[in-house]
Amino acid sequence: MIKGKDEAYKVAKKMIIDGESWDKIMDETRLRLKDLRRIQKNEIDPHF
Repeated sequence: MIKGKDEAYKVAKKMIIDGESWDKIMDETRLRLKDLRRIQKNEIDPHF
């Protein structure tokens, strides 16, 4: 189980990079779709 928001964000970021589906990421991390899109927009997309 993921403990804490910081760890959830790290796991979600890795899963987004690996190409996992939004549903699977939300189930594992308990983050909202809004949070996942924010991670993608702010932390992943600028690097590409």
